[in-house]
Amino acid sequence: MMKIPYDENDIVHIGGVDHPESIGIGPHGEAYTTGTGCQVYRIDLASNTAEQFATTAQRCLGQAVDIDGNLYAAHCGGEEVLKIRPDGRISEYARGPDGRAIACANYPAFDRGGNMYLSESGDWSGEINGHLLKIPPGGGEAELWYPEPVDTPNAIALDAAEEYLYFVETFGSGIARIAIREDGSAGAFERVVHMPRHIPDGIAFDTEGRLWIACHRPDAIYVFDLESKRLELFVSDWKGECLRGPTDIAFAGPNRDIMLAASLDNLCVHRLDDTGIVGLPLNHPQIS
Repeated sequence: MMKIPYDENDIVHIGGVDHPESIGIGPHGEAYTTGTGCQVYRIDLASNTAEQFATTAQRCLGQAVDIDGNLYAAHCGGEEVLKIRPDGRISEYARGPDGRAIACANYPAFDRGGNMYLSESGDWSGEINGHLLKIPPGGGEAELWYPEPVDTPNAIALDAAEEYLYFVETFGSGIARIAIREDGSAGAFERVVHMPRHIPDGIAFDTEGRLWIACHRPDAIYVFDLESKRLELFVSDWKGECLRGPTDIAFAGPNRDIMLAASLDNLCVHRLDDTGIVGLPLNHPQIS
């Protein structure tokens, strides 16, 4: 049973990381994150510690992981997607449409077929110039998946049926979705929740089909029921001590029952145990 509201004093801080912005989850529930200083970390959930195993040229944001444990990181400053092998070797996985640079590569997510969706946030100027891209299995050149610009797309997530691609509109203070047609092309745009005076950043689904939302401001995590349209506060911390600036949310561990929230404003990843929540399994394709 879901434990709500969650007591912020029960949150554990996993230290040894440099202002992490996002969380990557491996095929066996392993957790990864990245740092402001271009670090790439593995998180040891048994000891609540982190180990750096790679360094990129520029900072990376969101990550996805294939079945072999290779990390695919949105190389924000490098304007591409990187493939980071378990031994720390790094190569380019994808570039933008027509070979152009990606304007703030932000967050990747695999579908069951090995295609990668990627949010391109744009220049963060306040103008609506972000995009949603799609990269074929094996990488290479991305395509402009949704033809219209969108408002600062940030974290993305697929629902269980892969009927929709959900994404955070950070400056738009909301969550939107785009229908995925049978042929894989983009369908209609729909805004599903608006959160005035909030800065949403990260999203993840649980096995009940609820959408979890990490808000960088205020310091809070919400849960949204897509059927009832009810938005409910799960945990918050007005002091910003136990929960501070959560920018991503994910479910780790072999049973996907450990909630992790990155903290861009802090030197830790937040760990929430005994929530009663099980995360939706992510896709971890075989990538040649």
